[in-house]
Amino acid sequence: MANEMHLLEYAFEEEEEGRMMLCLCPSWVSRFPSKTLPGQFSLLILKAVTFEAGGYTYLDTFSSPCRVTYLLEDGSVGSSMGEWLDCPTCGSPQLNTLTEDVLLNYQLLGGKGVPLPPMLALAYRPPVGLVSPHPSLMFHSIQEKQDLQESMEKVIHAFLKQPEVQGSDKVLVQLSTSGWGSQESTAVLNREDREGLLSAAAALVPQIRSGESILLTACYSSIQPLQECRVRETLFREPTVLKKKFFLHISTTVCRTAADHPQVIQMLCWVDIGDTHPRADPSKLQSLEETLRDWGLSQPDDMISLLEKWAKTALQAIMDHESELVDTEKGGLHARTDLIGVEFSLGEMDGELQPLLLGIKSVSKGVFSTPKGLLHPQQSNSSLEPLLQTICQRSHCSVMAVKSLLFIGAGESKKLGVFVNAKQYGIKSILVCYQDHHPAYKYVSEYLVYNYMDHTQDEVHAEKIVAMLEKKGLEADGCLTFICQNTILCALVRAKLGLPGDTVEAISIAKRKTHTQRHLATLDQDWCHLPAPRQYAVRSEHFEDLAGLKSTAETFGFPAVVKQEYGDGSSSVKLVENAKQCEEYVQEMMALKSMDPNAGFASSPMVMEYLGGDKYVVDLAIFKGRLLLAFLSRCGPSILPYFISSSHLMPSGISQEKEAQMVAAAYQSCLHCGLENGVYNVDLKLTECGPKLIEINPRTGGNFLPAWINEVYGVDIYIVAFMIACNIQPQVWTPKPRGYFVCISCPIKQHYRAKEKTPGFDVILKGLTDKGLVKSSMITDVVDDTALVATLSIASFSTRKEDAISKIISASQMLSIDSEEYPVKCFLEPFMV
Repeated sequence: MANEMHLLEYAFEEEEEGRMMLCLCPSWVSRFPSKTLPGQFSLLILKAVTFEAGGYTYLDTFSSPCRVTYLLEDGSVGSSMGEWLDCPTCGSPQLNTLTEDVLLNYQLLGGKGVPLPPMLALAYRPPVGLVSPHPSLMFHSIQEKQDLQESMEKVIHAFLKQPEVQGSDKVLVQLSTSGWGSQESTAVLNREDREGLLSAAAALVPQIRSGESILLTACYSSIQPLQECRVRETLFREPTVLKKKFFLHISTTVCRTAADHPQVIQMLCWVDIGDTHPRADPSKLQSLEETLRDWGLSQPDDMISLLEKWAKTALQAIMDHESELVDTEKGGLHARTDLIGVEFSLGEMDGELQPLLLGIKSVSKGVFSTPKGLLHPQQSNSSLEPLLQTICQRSHCSVMAVKSLLFIGAGESKKLGVFVNAKQYGIKSILVCYQDHHPAYKYVSEYLVYNYMDHTQDEVHAEKIVAMLEKKGLEADGCLTFICQNTILCALVRAKLGLPGDTVEAISIAKRKTHTQRHLATLDQDWCHLPAPRQYAVRSEHFEDLAGLKSTAETFGFPAVVKQEYGDGSSSVKLVENAKQCEEYVQEMMALKSMDPNAGFASSPMVMEYLGGDKYVVDLAIFKGRLLLAFLSRCGPSILPYFISSSHLMPSGISQEKEAQMVAAAYQSCLHCGLENGVYNVDLKLTECGPKLIEINPRTGGNFLPAWINEVYGVDIYIVAFMIACNIQPQVWTPKPRGYFVCISCPIKQHYRAKEKTPGFDVILKGLTDKGLVKSSMITDVVDDTALVATLSIASFSTRKEDAISKIISASQMLSIDSEEYPVKCFLEPFMV
């Protein structure tokens, strides 16, 4: 087909599962003026190859066209459909041209440590400011073609006499805009052939346009195998194989992650005969690591690490350059380079291996397949996963950019990221807050002040909030809260507005702790392949007064845990060893009741069985009853008797079987309480009898957990919650972790004591943070040094758990946090196993 196109598109329809689709012909898609962005176009799919579970593919025709929410286009075939679209695109004709501009690559990479071969640029009317920051580039600027022809011979001879060029054996002649993926307008000649090089350069003069350059690049011989493959002796004499000179070509594929960081997702190589054109198509692709070992090269891991570093530097340079371009230069508002190929050769200079950049190309055809994928198909997912996450994340942004979300409550300053993220996604946020002024004000479209803090009147509050919205003519596509105390109020508002989400009954069961446990305790076997929900229940009772406490305590036994029925965040929780301690603490809680320690709920104290074992936290997303993803983290020993958090680890580091048990327990507990649409935070303990439920928080996990999930797994849990609130299924899964986060949570008393003992505490902490050794955050806005809470979190991320732990211990000692009263090593010791 002459006009054949290869388009990889991500189609997404509301209330339906997003799908990858492949369009092979321009007539399969249609461009229509965008309804939301004037001057832009929407791309609709009329026909496509679709992919189903089990590897099945179908050719589908859609009676109702699907709107494209992400486009990955093969720009090397046919005309482009990807210009000026209202959806995100991977590249554009304009960006692809910039990516493959050889001289621009030198400009961007100059001084960044990437090894560049010597190059001569004969620039014809170059743009203002085009100068070389790199010593490998010899730059000669002219304004007229006649001047270029007259000065060419002298400049080329000067270039060839450079010591660095003398070590090369060939020279590549090309136009700066010819791109790496094409052999058009290029010539490869021996370095000694000066007349041939001059003729090749002169032949390009008629083709050169203003702003372009004729480039001469030194090409070096590739390394050769250091050990020959030995053939065992046989009875028959075999002829000697003619030894050939080889060229080792290294190809890396780098993608932009969902968090806007470069990541190498594939590194392959191929071996060609030495006189093969450096731009020849790949022959047999194979592992670089194995090839280097076969060739007898020592320490291949060090070389691979260097190549990865330089490949990521290349994409980062392109990303930084693109951020300075206007829309017309990029080819659209949402055009962005998400995927490139960076190619290297590997030579030898002064007895040492010397990699050199061959070129950068826009990788529109995606990730290469190799024979290894036939034997180990499960390993190919690790290469594609970062790219797929980027595609899904940008697609999610496209879908949510036209949505309005109603938020009930803003919370403490640590919750500000919710509204920052929503604004970045283009979401119109409507915030109902009891405070006249809150930092979230500048990130939302509408800020409504209403005092809902007496949660015994949530029904009344819900009616008044709905009336406020109607009076202002505000409509929302979804309603949610990230504040635990507001979850029932949020459910009531959703119900009155007819918005999707969990029912008031389900949220109420999850919010009231004894009701949660009692509800699960009554549920026997449900799914034959999973434990009965009652297996996760823990004995607990609530009481209204001291008389009720005494009768409960007589039958309950000790040690036990006393807490508030509607409490959250370990507030008002204490371990009691006997009936006397229990009564004293309950009296203390009742005395403080007038201070409203429970956020306006008419809450009575409760007593709960104390469980042995380690505590775990499961953050999970459920859509229409289906588990989408789950992240398990482990808590260190609590600081008793008030259960103050001491340390945390993500991922948990436990076996896959135990991890599956914990996730299944959290998922079942949520489902059987009626929680079927949302992001939830579940606390459990892993006892000798298996997982036991502590409590369900029917909202997204707080504190550092969203940031950790993003860093460790590359998943933005906020956008997942936003989409589910709008009844749209996000395309997410639980990916392989990229490393480990470890943290200590410093109680307020130890925090203040460390600041007193360490002059320049804040300066030292900032220095550690700036160096990337730790990350710090405030857990609460509380400043009372008698409060029984942790205030400061100090965390470290590393690909190795041991390294992250080591950084935390060092930082805690430098900051005088580690002490006899707060022994950091003891809190981290369970994670060292």
